Amino acid sequence: MINCRDLEESILKVKQSGLNTIEVFSIVFALLTENVGRVALSKKLGFSERTVRKIVSLLKTSDLSQIFELLGRINVTTINAPWLSCQPVLYEGFSSEVLESISEKIILLRDFIVISSREPSKIEVLGVLRNNHLIYPGLIEDYAKPYLKLREKLPETSGLLVCWRNYKRFLDDSILLTSLSRLCEYENLVGVVREDHR
Repeated sequence: MINCRDLEESILKVKQSGLNTIEVFSIVFALLTENVGRVALSKKLGFSERTVRKIVSLLKTSDLSQIFELLGRINVTTINAPWLSCQPVLYEGFSSEVLESISEKIILLRDFIVISSREPSKIEVLGVLRNNHLIYPGLIEDYAKPYLKLREKLPETSGLLVCWRNYKRFLDDSILLTSLSRLCEYENLVGVVREDHR
């Protein structure tokens, strides 16, 4: 299971390489899922061929190769829900620590996603699936009803459910991971401040 330390260490390695985290994660997600070359990757993701070539080369030769192992632990499943105006996507593979943090700081995670995507209406709702129980923290019960119907379509598992507007595969998945890392950094910062005030 992926925990906060895994996310933060991966982000740090990307930053130390002088690369863009969302670009690196998007390329890794695409390489893990589809057998395509650099030109096809460039067209699919909307990145320049030069950017893709540079990142692919560094992924083979540096510490960044560990990111393949990390992202390979995440199971991304799109859910068919024609009654919704958004695209639900289930992300499995996160530790209970990460899911608990999401449940408690759902608004903050939403803010981080908005900042990373630069789209204020990028997500419609965020849900947490734990021990087969689906909740939408902070969402009024009446508004949650159409989203709760998704439970019938989900496997018996735990994970994060994101209902994306204008979902862009790989890119939005990477935005989510970057935002989760920021949430973890925030949790650590708050923890340090609490320790200092004891």
